[in-house]
Amino acid sequence: MIAPQKPEVFPRPFNENYDLLGTLGRGGMGNVYKAMDKRLNREVAFKILDASSDEEAIKRFYMEAQAMKEMDHQNVVHVFDFGQERNQLFIAMTYVEGTNLSDILHNKEQLSFEAIEVITRQIARGLLYAHGKGIVHRDVKPSNIMLTRDNRVYIMDFGISYVQEMEKERLTRTGMTMGTPEYMSPEQCHGDSVTLQSDIYSMGVILYEMTCGRLPFEGNRPVEIALKHVQEPPPAPEMFRKDMPPGLSQLILKCLKKKLNERFHDMQEFLDACDQVFGAKDRQRLTGNHTPLRRHTVSITEMANKISPRAKALQRKLAALAIFIFPLIIMLLILLMLTHKPESTLRELEWTEALGNYETKALEVEETKGYPLSNLNDNDLKTAWLYTMPQKPQNPVLTLYFETNSIVTHFGIAIGYQKSVDDAFGDRFRIFKKPRTLTLETKDGFKQKVKLDNVKGMQYPTIQAMESTELKIYLDDVYDAENEDFAISEIRLLGMELP
Repeated sequence: MIAPQKPEVFPRPFNENYDLLGTLGRGGMGNVYKAMDKRLNREVAFKILDASSDEEAIKRFYMEAQAMKEMDHQNVVHVFDFGQERNQLFIAMTYVEGTNLSDILHNKEQLSFEAIEVITRQIARGLLYAHGKGIVHRDVKPSNIMLTRDNRVYIMDFGISYVQEMEKERLTRTGMTMGTPEYMSPEQCHGDSVTLQSDIYSMGVILYEMTCGRLPFEGNRPVEIALKHVQEPPPAPEMFRKDMPPGLSQLILKCLKKKLNERFHDMQEFLDACDQVFGAKDRQRLTGNHTPLRRHTVSITEMANKISPRAKALQRKLAALAIFIFPLIIMLLILLMLTHKPESTLRELEWTEALGNYETKALEVEETKGYPLSNLNDNDLKTAWLYTMPQKPQNPVLTLYFETNSIVTHFGIAIGYQKSVDDAFGDRFRIFKKPRTLTLETKDGFKQKVKLDNVKGMQYPTIQAMESTELKIYLDDVYDAENEDFAISEIRLLGMELP
C-alpha cells in the first residue's frame, strides 16, 4: 500500500535566498510556487524541476531559462535568476498577480472590442520583441497569457520556445509535434519546422476566440482538431459576431491562413493592421497606472466577471421557470431511467479484408482459394491461421482493412494456442510460439506497442484509441518455445465506425 503524500507546508525555505510561500501551479515542466526573494524583498514566481527528471525535460527547462533571461519587455515575464540547489533546478521570474486569459474567456462568451484591442496589442508587442530576439514561443494560448488588475498583459511559459541560435541542439525537431492542438498552426500539426508565422497563427486563434466566444476549430479528440487546422477553412467570424468593426474579420482570417506566406509576415505588420481596424492612436496609455479602459470600469478582469443587468434579469426569469418545471423534469427522468436502455456507442468492429504476409496455412482446413476471414472473429479458438516466424519483421504479420474510417478502442487477441479438443477433462490446446510484444500501426503511421501475457485464450491488453481505415500488426518479441511457428486464433476489435 502506497503511503499518502504529505501536504506541503508553507512558508518554508528553499535555500538561503528564497522562501516558498505557496503553490501557484503544477505541470509537465515542473511545479510553480510563489516565493520571496529575500535579497531584494520581492515576490517571485518560482519554477522547480527535479534534477532526476529525464534528460530532455532538463534540457528544455534550461532552454526556457536561457530564452527568457535574454528578454526584458513589459509584456513578457522576466527571468531574474536560475540555477540548481542540491537535486532541484529552479527559475525565479516575474510574479504576476492577476487572471489568465483562459479563465476570462471561460467566464465570458465574448469580450468587448476595447478589451480585445488592449489584450491583442500587448500580446503582439511582446511577441514582436521575442521574435526580434530570435525566439518563437510555439505555445501561444490563453492559459499562457496573464492580465493584471491595471490591464497589463504578460506572456508566460517559453518552455517549448525555439531559439534560432540553438539550432544545432534544439529539442523539438521536425517530425516532433509540440503545442496545444486548439491553438497550433497547420505546420505544427504536420510536425514541420516552426517560424514566427506559427505564433501569428496562434495569435489569430486567440483573437477569434475573444471576438466570437468560441474556437475556430473544435473536436472531441486532438487528432480531429489538428486535421481541421490542416484541412478546413475557419468559419467566418461575422457568423458569430454581427457588430464587428470593419476589417477585423479579414485581420483574423489572414492570421489563420494555411500557407505561411499568406499570413502577416511579422508582428509589426499585424500591429499595423490593428491600427487600421482599431485606430492608430497610442493605446499604451490604457495600461499601467494611467487612464482606465473605461471611465467606470477598473479592469478587464472585472469586466469579464461582471454580470450585466440584462443577464441578471434573465437569471431571475430562468430561476422562476426552473422552480415551476423542476418537479416535472424529475418525474420524466425517473420514467426515462425505468424504461430506456441506451445503446452502447461501442460495438465489435468488422473488417472487409485481411492480409497475412507470413501466413502458411489454416490449421483446421486447407482451402484452395485461401482461408476465410471468419476464422479470426468467429469466437472459436479451434480455427486459427498459422504463421512462420519472420526473420526480419519489417512487414506486418497481419493487416486488417475497414470499409469506413473507424476508431479502435479495445484490441482482443488469442495467439500462440489453438484449441483442438473440448471434453469433460477441460480444453486441450496445440501450443505454438507466443508473441510477447506486438506493435499496432494505423494508416497514417501512429504506432503503439502492446504487451501480451503468456496465457491461454483471449486477452485484452490496454491500448490507446486509434482512428484509421486499416490496422497493421507487427511482431516484435516472443516468449521462448521449441516450435518456431505461431498461430493467431482470434482477434476482436471494439470501437466505433465514423460516418
